[in-house]
Amino acid sequence: MSFRRTPDQVCETLKGGITDFPGAEVMSVFYETTPEAIEEILPPGLKPYESPLVIAGFNNFSETNFEVPYREAALYVAAVHEKTGRPGLFVPGMTLDVDMGSILGREVGGYPKKWGRLDLKQDGTHYEASAARHGIEYYKLKVELNGKPNDPELMKKITGILTPPDPEGHPGATIIYNYLWPASQWAHLKDISNAPKPILYTVWKTKHPGEKSPVIGTGEVIYTHSDHDPWASLPVVHTLGAILTFDGIALDGARTPKDEYTVDPEEYLPYAFYGFDHKL
Repeated sequence: MSFRRTPDQVCETLKGGITDFPGAEVMSVFYETTPEAIEEILPPGLKPYESPLVIAGFNNFSETNFEVPYREAALYVAAVHEKTGRPGLFVPGMTLDVDMGSILGREVGGYPKKWGRLDLKQDGTHYEASAARHGIEYYKLKVELNGKPNDPELMKKITGILTPPDPEGHPGATIIYNYLWPASQWAHLKDISNAPKPILYTVWKTKHPGEKSPVIGTGEVIYTHSDHDPWASLPVVHTLGAILTFDGIALDGARTPKDEYTVDPEEYLPYAFYGFDHKL
C-alpha cells in the first residue's frame, strides 16, 4: 500500500458516485423556532420556509459504502432555494465520531462536520442521544417512542418539507442544501471579491425502504450554550414530535450545472466560518 491511490482504491464518494448508508436508524425531532433565528442563520441563496421548522437529528449508521459504522448528530433547517423555489434542508451543524465520514462530508459535500463525542442510549421505548465537544454537552435529545407526537398535527406540518420537490427529474428524492467554498480559495486573499464564488449546492437524497416501520413519539431537544457549536441559537419554541426511521439513505454525488448556484462571496463570508470553532 502507498500514499498514492488509483480511482479504484478510493470510495465512490470521491468519484462522484453515490454515498450510501444501507444501514441507518435516524431519529428526527421536529420543532419550530423563531422566524428571527431562521433569518439569522440562512446564508445568501436560501430563503425561509413557510414555517420556522428545524429538525434535530441523530443518525446511527450501522453500514456505509465508505467507512466503518458511525454516529452523527445533525441540525437541519427548512429553507427554500431563491432561484428554483424548491424546499429543502440546510445543514448548519454536524458532529461525528469518525474521521473518514467527517473528511468526506467537509471536503466533498460541503457539510460543516466536526469530530466530537456522541452518546446513544436506548431502553425499550426510551431514546436518549447527545453530542459534546470541548467538554460541553451542547446537544441532547430525549424521546419516548409511545406512538403519540407532541403535536397531533405533526405529519400535516412536516409533509411539505419531506415531499420530493422534483418528481420528474429526481423521483423520490428530497433536497439537502450545502455550500461549496474551500478555504484554500479565499482564506489568504486581501480582496475577497477576487475569490471564486461560493456555490450553493443541491444534494439529492433518496431512501432504501427498511424492513421496520417508522415509530412516532414525543421528543425534547435540550441545548447548552457553546461558542464553538452554537446550536442553541435555534431555540425551541414549539416541539412537534419525534420519528425514528429505519430506511437506508443514498446521496447522489453526480453534480450537474443545474445543481450549482453561485452567491456573492462578500455576502457569504460571515457564513463561511460556521464549520470552524470559535477563537479561544
